[in-house]
Amino acid sequence: MKIIGTCVDRVDAIEKVTGRAHYAADYQPQGLLTALALRSVWARGYIRSFDTKAALELAGVHAVFTHLDAKALGWKSSREIDALGAEGLGRASLADAASKLPAYRPLTSPEIFFAGQWIAIVVAETLEQARAALALIKVDVETFEQEQSLPVRPGPFFAGDMQHQHDCAVETGAEAYRFSGEYETPMQLHQPMEPSATTAVWNADAVTLYDSTQGVGATRAYVASSLDLPEDKVRVVSPYVGGGFGAKNQIWPHQALAAHMARTLGKPVRLQLTRNDMAVASGYRSETKQKIDLVADADGRLILLRHQSTVPTSLRGGFFEPCGLNSLMLYKAGRVEVSHHVQRRAVATPTPFRAPGETPGSFALETALDELAHEMRMDPLELRMRNFAEKDHYHGRAWSSNQLPDCYRQGAARFGWPGGHLAPGSMKREGLAVGYGMATTAYPAPALPASVRLYLRRGEGILVETSATDIGTGMRTILLQTVAEELGIDPEHIRVSLGDSSLTDAPTAGRSKSTASLLPAALMGCRKLKAELDRLDPRANSATNLPGILERFANSKHDELEVIGHSLGMPDGSAMREPLSFYSFGAHFVEVEVDQSIGRIRVRRMVSAFDCGRIVNPKLAESQVAGGMIFGIGMALMEHGIRHPESLRVVSDNLADYAVPVHADIPQIDVIFVQKPDMSFNELGVRGLGEIGLPGTSAAIGNAVFNATGRRFRSLPMGIVA
Repeated sequence: MKIIGTCVDRVDAIEKVTGRAHYAADYQPQGLLTALALRSVWARGYIRSFDTKAALELAGVHAVFTHLDAKALGWKSSREIDALGAEGLGRASLADAASKLPAYRPLTSPEIFFAGQWIAIVVAETLEQARAALALIKVDVETFEQEQSLPVRPGPFFAGDMQHQHDCAVETGAEAYRFSGEYETPMQLHQPMEPSATTAVWNADAVTLYDSTQGVGATRAYVASSLDLPEDKVRVVSPYVGGGFGAKNQIWPHQALAAHMARTLGKPVRLQLTRNDMAVASGYRSETKQKIDLVADADGRLILLRHQSTVPTSLRGGFFEPCGLNSLMLYKAGRVEVSHHVQRRAVATPTPFRAPGETPGSFALETALDELAHEMRMDPLELRMRNFAEKDHYHGRAWSSNQLPDCYRQGAARFGWPGGHLAPGSMKREGLAVGYGMATTAYPAPALPASVRLYLRRGEGILVETSATDIGTGMRTILLQTVAEELGIDPEHIRVSLGDSSLTDAPTAGRSKSTASLLPAALMGCRKLKAELDRLDPRANSATNLPGILERFANSKHDELEVIGHSLGMPDGSAMREPLSFYSFGAHFVEVEVDQSIGRIRVRRMVSAFDCGRIVNPKLAESQVAGGMIFGIGMALMEHGIRHPESLRVVSDNLADYAVPVHADIPQIDVIFVQKPDMSFNELGVRGLGEIGLPGTSAAIGNAVFNATGRRFRSLPMGIVA
């Protein structure tokens, strides 16, 4: 291959760095109004009345909407939503995997379910006017005590059984070592550079939404359902997304609310979430409590791996953090037991957040394995290699491809992993404690059906179109590379258009599936295009030294030509000799320095090796997984969402009180790709890699801190080292 596998520059780089790229809140249609939400300061209560007179008299204010205006807005009430159940709007927004209750939607009833809930929305001509009006609204609320945490049985998550146990029928010796540890991870907040926003513009009976979303098709379906319109009357445009890590993966009420308000007022409305709103109105990663029990024989082979998780969800809606996903299949143990205990609390609904489940779960699992290795005086890398799962025992399937042993070997060699048992506190450098740590990462490799249109117009080159969004991963660029490779043409003659629901269908960007879904569709489109040109010019079928695609088209009698390529998603198990399990794998190696006199931990070096199939663009791929590893630094050392102990209000809902990594925190990062194409997965051998860099990173850092100091942190972020 000449283009796939090379470091092609981002095709949208210039637009992004010069400000020419338009994001959802950049659109300024004539007469645009701005909407801001009033957040409840009460955790549980019942709204008896509103006084909005002073707010409405303020210059520039066009409306104040509350639950009393739901009917006028065409916004379904809570009673109507309950009647729809999980098969209606509830499933379209945030399906409740636990109890099948529809998700919570604001302005649907007088009941307050959590502190921070939107209870009113002001629409004004300017942001300043809207903010001033919010301060004038008076609310009479009857408060009542919060319910104690209510347990609820979790439903399946990504087709996984959340209360599961299985035997691997592996040979082990007698029990020799037993370890139990309890671990905690805090609430984490999505902090994309671009907060979520929707600008709604009506034209007669149709609406266009300029939205910050990871899935224009899903957004269109939800908004159309909410508005009681056919989908062809709703267009969602999202060509650029300023970061999407799960907060923009799900569909949130503000996207439809903007359209409802714009219809009612007869003017365009922009509803942009503030940084504070992002903590309560677009999801977060919930806190977790986890317990790991390990039993091993004298050789370190696992006899038992038990992983129990206790996680919260909201009173309405039901997403929960499925911490045990990797424990189900990553290691070979005589017996594996995984359970999740979900409790309802008066909090906003959590949501998928870059590698949901695998990320906090890997901190517990990979830390526990390191603790077991230390107890056995064994190399923690050797312990993992001895428990390598040669197949997916949970699903009872062979791996489509699993190069994890190569990840271990290549990563250890590049890092200079010492091997053997390295005693804590044994390494010093210029008065600082130095430590090494490692951990494994794994993430599913899914794919969904997708379509890509190739459009040839005389004198204009090739236009590649699909409704897929590019959330920063470089989808435009790798689509261009795929088409250029298959058609044998210069990338300069290709344009890529994305993020518009009027284009061909594509799945929501998330769960690391976009690459494996879209590139095969683009490949099929290229082949259909060549076949169509062959049909138009039969002489080409047997000719040698054929002119290029563009020349052949220019020589034809046609002014335009259009084809659509489709992919089927996951490989059809019925067509295989045996069904396979599709995953990506990797290994992290970390060096830290700890100044014990002031309790400062610095990550100095990170080497990570990954098995993600064929790498289409090494530059973009390295950037993606390095970004996940940087997420891991934040998780390990600084990120900590804090709630008020009584009201449960998020008090760190801003970038002054919620720390994230900055340039000075980032060490040398060395990324290795094993580069073994997974030809069982698709014809290109590609898998997604947006999330594989994050699981295991915080554990590797914590394991390195223990190696440096002898101090074990079982909760995050890691505190002062005494």
